[in-house]
Amino acid sequence: MSAPGSIYVECPFCEKETLHRVIKGRVSEKGGAISFEGVVRCAECGNVHNATIKEDRKIRIRAVLSDGESSFKTFIELYPNDRLSLGDEFIVDNMRVTTRAIEIEGKRVGSAPARDVKTLWLQRYDKIRVKFSINKKDVTISKTILASPDEEFYVGDTLNIDRDDVVIHRIKTEWGIIRRGGARARDIVRIYGKRID
Repeated sequence: MSAPGSIYVECPFCEKETLHRVIKGRVSEKGGAISFEGVVRCAECGNVHNATIKEDRKIRIRAVLSDGESSFKTFIELYPNDRLSLGDEFIVDNMRVTTRAIEIEGKRVGSAPARDVKTLWLQRYDKIRVKFSINKKDVTISKTILASPDEEFYVGDTLNIDRDDVVIHRIKTEWGIIRRGGARARDIVRIYGKRID
């Protein structure tokens, strides 16, 4: 394996991690880890020093990815010491996903290092479902729209849902009811609105 042209490593002179140009060095693989040893020059201060970096090789973790009504199996690659937690967001197969469940040794946990994870349960997260309860005179109907997780909805906003103009009068979030202000789609449990005649 050939050495990279530059690396990020801690500079003993700057006392912070900076970009370094590799003057000479070698990369080796041993026991599932990749290591670099060489002489580098700091791009910040110009000083030359020896550097050694050792990284574990990535491991494959089985994942079940839910995309709307369907689910499929896939694999993701992470470093063994990477810590996974419920709600983590990352990209898998060019999709933004979030972690919904982590399974280790037949039980589900809230957090675990990647090396212990047997199955990761993921959900597509570039578009999420936002539930609405819309009051139409004597009847209340339920509707669902797709929104970006960071899209914001505010009390007083007017939206067009299935050809009806609807004004938002309340937003229920994971933390309570909002009667003034707004919330991101990712935090919304349900939006309450009224059809404008």
